[in-house]
Amino acid sequence: MINLQRIQSVDMMKYFKLFGISILVTAVFYLGFQISHQDNGYAVLLDDKQIGAVEEETLAGEAFNEAKLLVEKEINHTININEKLSTTPAHVTKKEIMNKEELVDQLKKNITYDVQCYVIKVDGKVHAVLKDKKEAEDVLNAVKNTYIKEGTEIAEASFVEEVAIEPQFIESLDMVLTKEEAILALTKSTEQQKTYTIQEGDTLWSISGKYDMSVEDLLKANTDLEEDSLLQIGQEISLVIPKPVVSVITKEKFTYTEPIEKPVIYKEDNTQYKTYLKVEQHGEEGEKEITAYKVRINGYEESREILSEKVLKEPKEAILIVGTKTPPPKSATGSFRMPVSGRLSSGFGSRWGNFHAGIDLAAPTGTPIYAADGGTVVEAGWHGGYGYLVRIDHGNGFETYYGHTSKIYVTVGQKVAKGEKIAAVGSTGNSTGSHLHFEIRKDGVPKNPYNYLK
Repeated sequence: MINLQRIQSVDMMKYFKLFGISILVTAVFYLGFQISHQDNGYAVLLDDKQIGAVEEETLAGEAFNEAKLLVEKEINHTININEKLSTTPAHVTKKEIMNKEELVDQLKKNITYDVQCYVIKVDGKVHAVLKDKKEAEDVLNAVKNTYIKEGTEIAEASFVEEVAIEPQFIESLDMVLTKEEAILALTKSTEQQKTYTIQEGDTLWSISGKYDMSVEDLLKANTDLEEDSLLQIGQEISLVIPKPVVSVITKEKFTYTEPIEKPVIYKEDNTQYKTYLKVEQHGEEGEKEITAYKVRINGYEESREILSEKVLKEPKEAILIVGTKTPPPKSATGSFRMPVSGRLSSGFGSRWGNFHAGIDLAAPTGTPIYAADGGTVVEAGWHGGYGYLVRIDHGNGFETYYGHTSKIYVTVGQKVAKGEKIAAVGSTGNSTGSHLHFEIRKDGVPKNPYNYLK
């Protein structure tokens, strides 16, 4: 009889043995699964896009920096990469793991970037993009030199506007200008209206030359002017001046000489009329040397700044003697005075079988002759036997004659006052000696002067 209990015991042992083997197999499988899926490297991402994998995390940053340097070297510009580099732990196969060179190459293919260049700003607005700071500086220097004439001593050159050179990242190198293009962009002109105030000595030609314009352009800007228009001091005219994007102000140092006005001293003579003027000493102008800045904007002179003055020659004062007496009115008073201080040498009336129409007053040659009354000179010059004659119309039909003079101090049409010097005694014409022949006529008829002289 088979031992049933023994058989059952053997079956139980087999069962437990199989169960243990099953658990061991399961554990081994699970452990292998865990090992096969454990993180063993790092995924490399640009923003959210994975571009590779590395075994060591630090390798990603090194490759990123190297890729950036290589691109900068290739384009000769500093760049700013738009994407952000990051890493995350990951399980990767040996095939997926990259060395640094492979990752650098992959980064170069996938990054986008802006390029650092230098911009020229005028009043805060970008007007030119240059590849580097030196080229930008060269452009601004060239713009300044546009308005500097060769041989001039420029003490200062600057810009009217606020001009700055700044680094700036740009999307494409296509935006970069050559130096020549940048200079043109900054010097291109628009028209600007400007006024000019006429000064002494100005003409349309001198003004157009000063502002490098043609007279035609000047006339177009001032439709009320013609080529032969008379310009008035203080008059304002319009100028059309080119206005570039950036304006250059220069200070040109130069030296010139200028006269020093001579001082005038007036001495009063209370024995003479206010119309009396005599030069006692002519005087002389002095001279000074001036060093100044000629301030120009875009080549057009705007003002001058005096730096120093040096006297080269002191002026010599002029001395003038002036009368203080109020002169009589330059019109007839109705009475006559003796015209000269002299001796009566021949009276009015019959003389040597002829009629003598006036009186002769003997006096040395050069003795002053004065108007017997106020009036208007109607003749002043040679008159036959009278020699050099002055004739004055006093109105109301009265005229006076002054003959045989050596010098005449008045002109036809001139108004003279009673007692004003008009001529000098002489012996011209039909004369036997130095004297004044004096006549008073009423409506053309000679009258005895002594009947009117007071």
